[in-house]
Amino acid sequence: MSADTLYARRQYQRYPCSLPVQVITDSGSFEGTAVNIGLGGMLIVTDKQWPTFAIDSAVNLRFRVPTLNGDTEVTSCVRWSNESAIGVQFIALAAKDIFAIRQFTDEWQ
Repeated sequence: MSADTLYARRQYQRYPCSLPVQVITDSGSFEGTAVNIGLGGMLIVTDKQWPTFAIDSAVNLRFRVPTLNGDTEVTSCVRWSNESAIGVQFIALAAKDIFAIRQFTDEWQ
């Protein structure tokens, strides 16, 4: 599947960022950096090798959007992964997190 096809299928636009993210699973916690974000999800990369996450598995994420004073914690669904990256779809964002992400991504819109 080409990147153009993938982006055309997305409900929400993704925007470039560099946000530290903690990926929390039943088997441990992993650190990475979100390189893009939108209301629908994010792409997280790491310079360390982490396990390949099962497609459709749930992971919890903790990250801080600069436009919000506290951390965002959200359950997400893995859409794809490899040893150094994971693409996730947010399952449910709180209203405050939606507002913060919209404010944060306004500069690219």
